[in-house]
Order: sequence, then structure tokens, then C-alpha cells
Amino acid sequence: MTAIQVKNLSKAYHTKISSRRVLLRLLTGQEESLQGEEQSLALSELSFDVPTGQCLGIIGRNGSGKSTLLRILAGIVNPTSGTVAVNGRLSTVLDIQSGLNPRMSGRQNIYIKGALYGLGKAEINSRLDQIISFSGLSEYIDYPIHTYSTGMIIRLGFAIAMHMDFDILLMDEILSVGDMVFQRQCLSRIKQFLSEGKTIVLATHNLGDVSALCQRVLFLEQGRIRHDGMTESVLKEYWDICEKEQNKIPRALHPFNPENLYGTDTKDISITQVSIRGEAGAETTAFATGDAMEIRIGYHCRSPVENPLFRVQFFRNDGLFVHGTNTARAGLEVGRLESNGEVRLKYDTIHFLEGDYYLSIGIWPDEYSSTFTDIAYDCHQWSYVIQVTSKREDGGGIISNPCSWEVVEATNKNR
Repeated sequence: MTAIQVKNLSKAYHTKISSRRVLLRLLTGQEESLQGEEQSLALSELSFDVPTGQCLGIIGRNGSGKSTLLRILAGIVNPTSGTVAVNGRLSTVLDIQSGLNPRMSGRQNIYIKGALYGLGKAEINSRLDQIISFSGLSEYIDYPIHTYSTGMIIRLGFAIAMHMDFDILLMDEILSVGDMVFQRQCLSRIKQFLSEGKTIVLATHNLGDVSALCQRVLFLEQGRIRHDGMTESVLKEYWDICEKEQNKIPRALHPFNPENLYGTDTKDISITQVSIRGEAGAETTAFATGDAMEIRIGYHCRSPVENPLFRVQFFRNDGLFVHGTNTARAGLEVGRLESNGEVRLKYDTIHFLEGDYYLSIGIWPDEYSSTFTDIAYDCHQWSYVIQVTSKREDGGGIISNPCSWEVVEATNKNR
């Protein structure tokens, strides 16, 4: 059975409308034909189906049309052309704060929002304790929500949405709310919905969430479907494109600030010590170009962690990113960690030329989080430094590339 069917869907926005037509619309309330006005095409000829019980991920860079598509599916925005058919009760988590009254308490807002979702007072009463518990705001639930932080308001709105009745749920970039504990709680709830046969459409930049939840992914680019397929293949294509774009950015323009502290509220796994060792295995911070180096990262798990990513980065003292590596790129499957241990990174030869190099060492949930977010289990930012000395023959710049010179004389010496 098909939950959502989209055929030849397009959406155009008018970027320049004459003042006469704007005035006419205000006075008459009628939509006059805007043919001939300048248009921007947000979506172009999209066609796809979403089977009942599937979780469809929608990914793409900013401006690709993800949010516009969800708003059309929700009936909030009308398409310019094409059709959308939705089969089942629809619930949306698009603007999580809409419908909340800042002057009223969290408890009162649960009743207001519940009514907007079509629930009666008795139905809300039966779910009230679950909503409050899920939000984690029991101490503040009777305070006016204008006293809440933005994060607290979002948690309340999301908790309400997660306890409503629906067959199809549309979600737009909302799984980044709250701390790691709340995010896991949300993921668990969504997995429960999927096990109950509900249909979910999720638009997000978080590829970790897409990988964990979605069987299929739409990759939008400039309002068109670039790739519609199984999650793994679509994410690989998207990841490759993102990396190519990132490599075009001069990293020295965005130096890391050692005062920026990364981390989650859970600290399921943390760095206990870092040891930098030289040729003979002794601890040192003094190296020469061409030396061997080993970095030992001690860790402690407060609870089991599945396949975390360990990352090491080197920066010049002006903030230029010089080199980085992580366990995923090296092909190391860390596996399930449950207690204490040590991860070791070995360099047979370091090619840095003379200078001071600062190290950032961290543990992350996955490679996407380490590249595009601040969500780390633990990260020691610019916390270690090595001093490298070089010989004149090593060359100049940042790194030494072993090379050789030769002179090849022309065979015709009369030329």
C-alpha cells in the first residue's frame, strides 16, 4: 500500500512582483495570474512514492528544496503544478514551536497543542504524564514557557508531537534538539513508530540519523531528485560531494579556537590520557622531520559504546589545518567498547617541516558527526603540541616530500 504518492510536483516562487499586483491582492484577496513575473523554481518535476511503513530520508544542501517539499506534503504550501496524494492520518513536526503560547505554562501548552492535533481533554489527560516525562521538564512544567530556554521549548513541542495519533509523520530537521540523552530517546521513539507500521518522512542534514532510521533516501539538488535509492548508496554519493566541496574551502580562514569545548552531556566514553612517543618508545614532544611517532589515546567507558570514531588532527600555530586522520578512514572497525583501553596511532615517518604543531584528539559517534557537527563524546581541542626541527635539505613549506633531482642534457648539443 502507498502512503504518499507524488507526481510531477513543481513549486515556483515569484521573486519580483509589481506593486500594482501586490495592492490588488491585498484589496481583493484574489490570486491574480502572475505569468511573466520573475520566478525562482524551488522544486522541479518530482515524482516518487512512499510505501506504508517505510522511513524515507530527504537529504540535500541548504536551498535544495527539502523544507518546501515537506510543507507541500503537509498541505501548508500549494504546489505550482503536479499532484500529491496522502493516504492516512497525517502529523507534522515542521515548526516545533508553532501553537505554543509563551504566557502559559508548559502543562497548559500541552492541552493547547493537543487540541490543535485534534485530541480531546480526556485523551490528553491519559497521555499527560508520558509527555512530561519524555520532555524531561517535570521541574518546570508549571512555569510559563517564556521562562524556558529555546532548547526547553523545542523539547516540550517535540514531546507533545511524539504522543499524538497519526499514520504518517513528517519531520524537518528536529532530531538535533536537546542533549544526547534526549536525542537517543527521540530515535528510540521513532523506531517504535516504525515497528508499529507507521510511515515517516524525515528531512535532515544529519546523515547519522538517516543511516540509523531510513531504508530509502531522496537526494535533492537544486529542487530536483539527483538520486532516489537505498540508503547506503545515496549517502555515499552525498558524502563524496560534501567532501569535495569542503576541500575547496581554505581551512586557514576557519581556524579552530582552542577555547571551543566539544562534548555531549552523557560522556559515555571519555579520553583519560594521551601519550605522544618517539622513535625509542619514550614520551616526547620533540621530533625531527622523518622521525617515527606514536600517539596513544587512553579511554574509559561509563556505558557500552558501539563503534566510536577516534580522530587526531594537526594544526599549525596560525590555525591552518595540516593533517588529520580517523579510525573510519583508516578502515579500523573499533567495535563495541565497554570498559577501559587504549587506541594507538602510529606514523612510520612524519613529514612535517620545522615548526610547532597543535593536536586535537577526540572521540565521536561517527564520521559525519566529526566532520559537520560539534557532537563529540569527548574532544581535547588544541590540547597537545609537538615541536619539529628540520634540516635545510628537507625543503621548505609545511611538509617534506622525498624527491630527487636530475639533469638531462639534450642529445643534440649544437641546438
